[in-house]
Amino acid sequence: MAQSPDPSVTDLRRELAKAHDALMAVETHLARHAEMNAALHCSERVMYSPLHAKVDAAIHGIKHALARTETATDQDSNDDWAYLVWDLDRCQHGRHQGDDCGPADDCTGASAGNPHLRPGAVIGYDMRRNPIVMPDRDHKHDPNAWRPSRKAVTD
Repeated sequence: MAQSPDPSVTDLRRELAKAHDALMAVETHLARHAEMNAALHCSERVMYSPLHAKVDAAIHGIKHALARTETATDQDSNDDWAYLVWDLDRCQHGRHQGDDCGPADDCTGASAGNPHLRPGAVIGYDMRRNPIVMPDRDHKHDPNAWRPSRKAVTD
């Protein structure tokens, strides 16, 4: 069985993926701008700005960092489902349980998490009628924490 990913690495990978998407849009914008300027001045050559080169280097750096932090679990490519499950503890402001919810979110202090799924709440059952529960923050990345009992429920 593959080792469960470290929560901090998972969060880092998610933030890097967001930065990658943003930088790809910036790179496209800068390229179109440089091409527009070349066309406007009837130039045969497109002169890309130094900022374009820095954005391109940052994109390659992010790709390299993502590749270095890729685990066997990531390669199984259930990432979309895993991220969905790992985000179940977020509050309505998008903060994980225990993270700071700031004044910009009209609240203060630590996030209480998802008001609908508190740690220990039964959220479903497996084929053997064992409960699937919402684990606490420190164990949400551990698949075993979602299934506190492996014993089949008897009638």
